[in-house]
Amino acid sequence: MGKAVVISFANQKGGVGKTTTVSEVGENLARVYDKKVLMIDIDPQSSLTTIKGAMPQILNEDLKTMSNVMMKENDLSDIILPIKKNLDLAPSTLFLSDVELNLVSATMREIILQKAISKIVDQYDYVLIDCPPSRGLLTVNALASSDYVIIPVQSEYQALIGMQLLKNTIKNVQHEINNNLKVGGYVITMTSHTNHSNETAESIKQDKFNTIVEIPRSIDVADAGVANMSTHEYNSDNKAGLQYLRLSKHVTEMEK
Repeated sequence: MGKAVVISFANQKGGVGKTTTVSEVGENLARVYDKKVLMIDIDPQSSLTTIKGAMPQILNEDLKTMSNVMMKENDLSDIILPIKKNLDLAPSTLFLSDVELNLVSATMREIILQKAISKIVDQYDYVLIDCPPSRGLLTVNALASSDYVIIPVQSEYQALIGMQLLKNTIKNVQHEINNNLKVGGYVITMTSHTNHSNETAESIKQDKFNTIVEIPRSIDVADAGVANMSTHEYNSDNKAGLQYLRLSKHVTEMEK
């Protein structure tokens, strides 16, 4: 095992399927491709931590989380929870939102996560980062740490408005902090057969960043999340699950 490929999943708009995409890719890489994967939840909403079933243990046992890592109180290795074979989680809670405010005055505030990941990067094949729906310091830290950024984007008109702002953030990080950051492309989520969805998807595909896959709406995606497994594992014939599996294969072809 060499150094992990670090991938952020980012979009400043919420509800576009970032957390689901991280979970699906993580599950597929670990189970189908036998890769050692760390998922980092750096979103104060802590949805990834919740759907992976770690929140009760964190609260009951008062475990350390990404808040402690970002405040430089603990290393990543101190907080990592094993979820399944090959699949680990660095969890977060709502307290991470307070931490972001404190980061404003921190020394080298943009690369705290980068330094934390550097200590464990040789222990994994992939590190997947679930970013918050904002362009704040937590997202900047994630992008500063990453080899790639993948952008989940919903096939609706509002998605087009936010794309340019996110692209500006990525460009700034590339120029000022991490010139090795590459854009892995768009994942168009929750597509349907409506004219609006189709027109928006076509507009996204015309962007200079390539579109990797389109994920159709499916109740199986939500049901698989509740069952704490990938959609493909839950229902191997499901079209959304097959597209997430295709995305996971694409990730395995990414190189540092």
